[in-house]
Amino acid sequence: MFLSVTKVLCLFLLTPFIIPVLWGGCGRERPSTKPAILAMVNGEAITIDEFNVAFKAIITEEGPQTHSGDLKTSRKDILDQLIEKKVLLQEVKHKGIQVSEEEVRMAIQQMKGDYPETEFNELLKSSGLTPERWKLDVTENLLIDKLIENTITRTLKVSEEEIKSYYQKHRAEFEKKEEVRARQIVVATEGEAKTLHQQLLAGANFIELATEKSVSPDRANGGDLGYFTKGQMPEEFDIVFTLKANTISPIVKSPYGYHIFKVEEKRAPRFQSLAEVRGTIQQQLTNDKEDRLRTQWIKELKSKADIQVNSTLLLRQDETKNE
Repeated sequence: MFLSVTKVLCLFLLTPFIIPVLWGGCGRERPSTKPAILAMVNGEAITIDEFNVAFKAIITEEGPQTHSGDLKTSRKDILDQLIEKKVLLQEVKHKGIQVSEEEVRMAIQQMKGDYPETEFNELLKSSGLTPERWKLDVTENLLIDKLIENTITRTLKVSEEEIKSYYQKHRAEFEKKEEVRARQIVVATEGEAKTLHQQLLAGANFIELATEKSVSPDRANGGDLGYFTKGQMPEEFDIVFTLKANTISPIVKSPYGYHIFKVEEKRAPRFQSLAEVRGTIQQQLTNDKEDRLRTQWIKELKSKADIQVNSTLLLRQDETKNE
């Protein structure tokens, strides 16, 4: 399954932060062939054309109905994201951060997946992007990622005390419900199911019959369903939780056909030990710390930036689109 290309475009076009900005000193616009300037960030312009490309990419991905209620708010949010991206790119330049052509190539290759070149370029075009513009967006966001990595991520530390404290306060998160590992045979008719059921009760090999007779895709694995908890599978499967290990179920009818289950193993409910979940907790605490520090750091960068927004022009865009 391919990742939505328009989602990739949106994710790599903007960064998800919002900042308040005010416009000052806006005079009457003069006729010009150059794109109108929507905002200035430390003397660098964000044009109306840049904004429209970003807006189109978001609308293409999320759908017009998502933003139909309040386009004014949507447009302001998108502009805020563009402003923040500009601030971060200026910090990238200030710190001399770079990415190699190989890093960019690998990122592009990963995002494009198996899409043919022509089809992918058409998808870019539908979002208002050229391949060159998209490559620039990918490059810029790789630079921002590296900036955040160098400035925030590498400084993070989570102590053993913090991990133990989290484990004690969130014990309920680490409760493992009863799990069953089961196999199944699925056939189309009740008559065939009865014949197979009798063979199994007489000692026939479940895996062999599942591989040979089942119509379910898991036949390739001898009908193996793996481990699951109650409620994860269709309700007809819940019969396995009433059976002991190494027993055969009665015939069960479902919309998929007639099932015969074999319970391979049962795991009783239990709490996971700290040793089992230490890595998970450490990652969660690291992510939480990174979010907090990044938010505070970006807030400080924005507070030092000279940001001016042409609110009149932004409002005019809303009025134009609503006509």
